[in-house]
Amino acid sequence: MKKLLALALASLAASAALGIQREYFVGVEYDDISEMPVNHGAQYYDNVIKNKYLWELTFDEWFNGPNFSGGWAGMRRKLENRGFVPVITYLGNFASNPVGGNHRSATNTSAVHIGYGIDLAEVTQIPELKGWQLINAWSWRFGNSLTREYIGNTFNVQQNYGGQSMLLSSLYLSYNSEILDGEYEIMLKFGRIAAGDNFMTKPIYWMYQNNAFDGNPVGAFNQTRLSAYPGSTWGAMAQISDSEGRYFKAGVYQINTARQDSLGMHGLDWSFNGDGVNSNYEIGWNINHDGSGKSPGNISAGVIASWYNAPHRDNPMASSPFNCTIYFQADYMIWNMGYIKRGEPYYIVRESEKYRDLRGIILWGVFQYDPYENLAYMPYFANGGLLFNAPFESRADDVICFGVAYGKYSDKLPTSERNSYEMIFELNYKYQINRFAFVQPNVQFVLNPCGGKYSDALVLGMQYGIAF
Repeated sequence: MKKLLALALASLAASAALGIQREYFVGVEYDDISEMPVNHGAQYYDNVIKNKYLWELTFDEWFNGPNFSGGWAGMRRKLENRGFVPVITYLGNFASNPVGGNHRSATNTSAVHIGYGIDLAEVTQIPELKGWQLINAWSWRFGNSLTREYIGNTFNVQQNYGGQSMLLSSLYLSYNSEILDGEYEIMLKFGRIAAGDNFMTKPIYWMYQNNAFDGNPVGAFNQTRLSAYPGSTWGAMAQISDSEGRYFKAGVYQINTARQDSLGMHGLDWSFNGDGVNSNYEIGWNINHDGSGKSPGNISAGVIASWYNAPHRDNPMASSPFNCTIYFQADYMIWNMGYIKRGEPYYIVRESEKYRDLRGIILWGVFQYDPYENLAYMPYFANGGLLFNAPFESRADDVICFGVAYGKYSDKLPTSERNSYEMIFELNYKYQINRFAFVQPNVQFVLNPCGGKYSDALVLGMQYGIAF
C-alpha cells in the first residue's frame, strides 16, 4: 500500500525492464489510499509565499518552500483550492564502475515525472462525487544504463532506467470511503494502472538506487509477468482496511503485448488484446502506523498469479498457461528514539504519517519464490537491510540505508548463469537539502555479475531529485 509521503526517490531480462516503482520525490505527498497528490504546502503558501512571483521571493522564502518553482504567483494555491493538484519532479541517477564489470565507464539516467490529481467533488461542486479522484501521470526517461551497456549484471544499478521515452504511466479513477462508522475504509481503482504500484511496495524500498530494492523488490519481475511503472495497462483493484491497520487487497490487470509496451506506442495502445491476465492478492498488517510514537512496522504476504503462455526455460518450444510468485515482506523499527522535529520550516511536513518522523533504526526483509522453477529466470529472490532515520539529531530528514539482495538463477537455463547467483550490496546516505531537493551518494558492490560471467564490480553512485 502506498504511503502519504515520499522520503526520496526518490537489468534484467526484457520481462523485467519495467520493474521499477513510480518515482516519489521530496516534497511530493500522496494519499495512501487514493494516491491523490496532497496539497501539503498550503500553510506556507498562505502565510509566506502568497501571490509573489518567484523572483520576488527572498532566498529564505524560496529555499524553505515546498517547491523549487515557488507558488506560481498564487496560481498553484488557487489550483489546489479548486481540487487540482499538479506534480512535476526530476530524478537523476549517476553511476560509475571504476572496478570490475565487462567495461569501465560512467553514465547518468534521468526521469521527469509530470502528473496531476483532480478531486472530482471539489472541481465539479457535486457532493455526490465525494471520494472520487482522477489521477493522470506521464514519465519521460532518458540516459544510458551502466548495467546494460558496461557492467553486464542483472540488477540495474540505476533504478530509474527502463522505458526510456515519454510514456503515459497512469490514467485512472479512484474512489475511497469510510464504512461502518469509520471502522473500515474501502478503495476502488480502475483504468490505466500498473500492478507494481499497488503490490509488493513500501516507502522503505524507495530509499535505494539499485533496482533490486527500489520500488518493488525486483525478483518477481524475473519470475513471472506483471506491470510496473513507468508502464501501465488496463486494470482494476480494491482494498479494504480496518482501524487497526489490517488490510486485504486484490487486483486484476491485463498483461500487455510487446507492441503495447513498446516505447514507440508511448503507453497509448489501449487495446484489450493482451497476452494474458495477471491477478494479485495481498494481506497484511500496518503496525502502529499512527501518531502514538510506538515502533511502527508491517508484515504482509501475497500471491502474483499470471495466466499467459509462459515458455519453459529448458525448452523454449514448450510453454505452460499459468505461472505465479508468492512473497513475504516485513519491517519493524527495532530501535525507537522518539520524535525529534521541532517545526522548523525546512523540515518535510507530514500531515498524517507522523510515525515516519520517528528517529531510529528499521530492519526489513523480503522473500519471493516462483514454485514453477522451469518458468522463472530467477526463481529464488531475497533482500533486506537496515535504515537509520535521522542518524543525527540536527538532520531530522536524513537517512542512512544499507541493503543486501540475492537472486538465484534457475538450474533450467541453457545459458552460463545456470544455477548460479548474483548479489548486490548498497550503502547510501540521503542528505535532505531542503523540502524540495536531496542528494544521495551511494556505494554498491555487485558480486558474481550475471552468475560470474563478468568480474565483481564496485559502483560509485549519486541519486538526486528536485520537486518543481
